[in-house]
Amino acid sequence: MQVHVSSDSICPSPMSPALRDGSCLAVEEGYVTGLIGRITSLEAVFYREHWQLGRRFEGVIATGLSEFFNRYEVGVDAFFRVVHDTNGTGCTAPSCDTVMGSLAVDRSGRETPGEVALRWFFLHPSLHGHGLGKALMARAVGFARQTGAREMVVETFEGLEAACGIYESFGFVLEARWEGAQWGRPLPERRYRLIL
Repeated sequence: MQVHVSSDSICPSPMSPALRDGSCLAVEEGYVTGLIGRITSLEAVFYREHWQLGRRFEGVIATGLSEFFNRYEVGVDAFFRVVHDTNGTGCTAPSCDTVMGSLAVDRSGRETPGEVALRWFFLHPSLHGHGLGKALMARAVGFARQTGAREMVVETFEGLEAACGIYESFGFVLEARWEGAQWGRPLPERRYRLIL
């Protein structure tokens, strides 16, 4: 399945280290070959280095992405990927090595009517601090509103303050805290909710 719904170019200013070659970033929507492995690898490497999460974490991410894309419905669900766009064409099959971040809107996996979940919100550390997280969030919230969602939820770890700051800046409200165990070791988690 190759879905290439739309692409927006983003040139952060000042240039992030990953973009000193003069290229831009594009936010594209949909699945391309290799995407599940690429997002899993990006997150697994980051969370191993910064949170000491290992094989169990990587397995949960890979399984969740696989399940999401097996039920993925264009116009119902959305998957936005940030790609390093060196030639203006974005990330094309068969390689997806230029993917640098992601954010999904998951409606088909929710049991509560009108509710969508934000999942796999991640940007490569070289892209932090340039407004890309807010750009991704704006796309996701806009998609949810356009498709009739009434509420958005996101679950995250305590300590991911930049991401939590973005959620709060978009109007998400902290609704729950608990000690999670699914990642291979106990981690304090949070759930935020946005009424659309």
